[in-house]
Amino acid sequence: MAKLFCTLFLLLAAKIVAAQNLDQVIQFIKDNPKKASIVILENHKEVLNFNGNQLMPLASAAKTIIAIEFSNQVVEKKINPKEQIAISELSKYYIPFTDGGAHTEWLKSLKKKKGDSVSLLQVAQGMIKFSSNANTEYLEDLLGLANINRNLKALKLANHTPLYYFTAGALMTCLKPDKVDNATWSAQLNTLSMEKYRKLCEINHIKLKTDSTFIKHFNFKNLSLEIQKIWSDRLVASTASDYTNIMEKINSRSYFSSEVQFFLDQIMEWPMAYPGNQAAFKHLGQKGGSTAYVRTDAFYVTDKKDLGLSCTFFFNSLTEKENAMITLNFGAFEAEIITNPTFRLKLIEALK
Repeated sequence: MAKLFCTLFLLLAAKIVAAQNLDQVIQFIKDNPKKASIVILENHKEVLNFNGNQLMPLASAAKTIIAIEFSNQVVEKKINPKEQIAISELSKYYIPFTDGGAHTEWLKSLKKKKGDSVSLLQVAQGMIKFSSNANTEYLEDLLGLANINRNLKALKLANHTPLYYFTAGALMTCLKPDKVDNATWSAQLNTLSMEKYRKLCEINHIKLKTDSTFIKHFNFKNLSLEIQKIWSDRLVASTASDYTNIMEKINSRSYFSSEVQFFLDQIMEWPMAYPGNQAAFKHLGQKGGSTAYVRTDAFYVTDKKDLGLSCTFFFNSLTEKENAMITLNFGAFEAEIITNPTFRLKLIEALK
């Protein structure tokens, strides 16, 4: 069974490039322009743009926008990052088997139990580093979707579709009328407008929040590949160009106020906790995402010589075999882009 919205962990010190067939990844991108896009900025200059304006599902990469709004509201004193949140409140939004174990791993990393509490800042950090969908759903509710979506205009992301309660989309099976079979329900979902689809996701969100028995109607075995595909295709979408520009804004250290930047760093730069990355870089931030059909990644880095790099690559409509190949090579592909100028040049030349 496909794991949805799996977290991508970046650990450059552990990369084993020799074991990865990165030429196969490059060739796949070149041969599948409708399935792939990649944009790279080096020292504020665009050096590669392969289908950078192609609208594609973001999966968990969209959580970056939530992290930005979280930082804004902390600085505006609308929320307190030290406020303690009961884990039971977050658990209301937990949908079993749909996050690749992300939420559980986050709690394990903090050595927290069900009866404990965590700070709001830890909730935001768990949303980005571990990609906890429960944390995401909670923060969308706390921060307000309207507030989150105002960032799309502020950041000048003309191609970005609005954020909604996209995690709750996994519960579409719970809304299926009893007398309607799965095939008919999938067909009905496919014909819905995005406005109506978002409304269904909101219904799921409210039920998660207010009805503790609602989640008991969910059975991952009923989450067919057809429903997963609809969920994946209707995710929040944007372009590689937009997300590279977001990474560039964060990495510039000048776009956001120093106060907002301070909290963004604490949320986005989780890879800097590793000593190997601390030795090589001043800044390194990342957020990716995945479904059974999608792999996305957006990251930025500033090395010890103040050389900056921002990059985004998106994959969509992947077959099971293609997804396995991309997943196998994903970490090494990212690491080579970050650390190997010769590889970047090879990539740029291949995708001209």
